[in-house]
Amino acid sequence: MKITAVRTFIVPAQVTGDAWCRGKAWVLVKVETDGGISGWGEAYALHDRERSTAALVHELARYVDGMEPFRIKYFTTMAYEHFSEFQGGIDFFAAVSGIEIALWDIVGKALGVPVNKLLGGPCRDRVSVYANCWSHRARSAEELASYATAQVELGFRAVKIYPFCYSDDVDEGITRLVAVREALGSNIDILVDAWRVADIASIGKVSDALRRCGVEWFEDPIAPDNTELLAEIRQIARLPIVTGESFCTKREFRPLLEQRSVDILNPDITCCGILEIKEIAAMAEPYCASVAIHNYNTMAIGLAASLQVASVIPNFARIEFFNRFVEPSKLFSSHSYAVGDDGCIALGNEPGLGVSIDETVLRSFKFEPGLIRKWPQEILKALDFNRG
Repeated sequence: MKITAVRTFIVPAQVTGDAWCRGKAWVLVKVETDGGISGWGEAYALHDRERSTAALVHELARYVDGMEPFRIKYFTTMAYEHFSEFQGGIDFFAAVSGIEIALWDIVGKALGVPVNKLLGGPCRDRVSVYANCWSHRARSAEELASYATAQVELGFRAVKIYPFCYSDDVDEGITRLVAVREALGSNIDILVDAWRVADIASIGKVSDALRRCGVEWFEDPIAPDNTELLAEIRQIARLPIVTGESFCTKREFRPLLEQRSVDILNPDITCCGILEIKEIAAMAEPYCASVAIHNYNTMAIGLAASLQVASVIPNFARIEFFNRFVEPSKLFSSHSYAVGDDGCIALGNEPGLGVSIDETVLRSFKFEPGLIRKWPQEILKALDFNRG
C-alpha cells in the first residue's frame, strides 16, 4: 500500500463560534492510498494562518508521496531534517502533525485495530477530560460561574477558567474565581489558566487565592521559555504548574523538566502529533512529571487522536475539551466518543482513530480569512498592562 495524495480542508471560524466565544478555524488533512484506505489528521491553525498551515501540508506531501503509510517515524524525521533543516517552527510542526495523525489512522484501519493498540496498548479504558470555559469577551463573575455550572451539568468533573485575563485588577479576578468555586461546590476540580499575562508582583496574592479555592493547577503564569522564573513561581505558588501548549518537540520541553519548572507538561496534539507526545511523556516519567493534552481543536479528529495517545501514557493527567466545539464538529464527523457522568470518555474499538468524516460537507464550507478576529479592548488592555 502506497500513499497517493494529500488533501487539506479548512473549516472556517464562523462555523465554530457561538454566543459564548468567537470561533476558531480548523485545518483537516486527508491522506489517500492506492489500497482504498484513507486517513484523517488535523493540523493546528494559528489565528489568520490557516491557509499558510494548509500550504505547508501540501509542501510536505512530497515526503510521503509513494511512501508506505507505516513509515511514520521516518516521515517525521525526514521532514524535520531535510525540509525544515532542523529549524522547524510551530506552523511546520503543525503541518507535520496533521499528516502524521492521518498516517496512524491509515495504519489502524489497515490492521483493523484502534491506534492505541499500535502504541503499546491502553493503560486505561476511560480517559479524563476537562471543560474549557474560555471566552474572548470579558465575563462577569456571575456569567463565568453560570457557564462553568452548565459544563458540570453535562458530566464534566473539572473545568478550566481564566479569571485573571480580563483586567489588571487582581481582586476582580479573585472575585470571579471565588464565584466559580461557590457555584460548583467542593467536589469539582477547578483549573486556572493565567494565559501568560500574570503580574509577577501579584503572584503571591494570586497563589494564596488559588490555594484557598482548592484550585487543581496553575497554568501558564508566564511564557514557558523562561524556565528559571517559572521555577521560582512554582516555589511561590505551591501548586502544580502546567505549561507547554506552544511547544512542539521533546527538545523544547526538556529544559522545563531539567529546571524543575513544571509539574505537568501540556503539549497540543495537533502541534506535536501522536508519537511525539508519547515520547514527551516517556521523557517526563523520570522527573515524576505528568502530561495533560492541550486540544484547542475539533472535538472529532483532535479529540480522537488525543484519546488514543492519552490512553497509553502511564503519567497522563487530563485532556482539554471544548464543549462548544461539539456541534460544529458533528456537522462533518461522526464517532462514538461522549463524556460520561464521571467526566471521562470511554475508548472505542473502531479501527484507526474511530472517526468518520463527511468530505462533502467539508467541501461546502466557504473559508474567508480574517473573519471574527478583532480582539475586544478589555483583553487588549489586559495584555498591554501585563506585558508592560
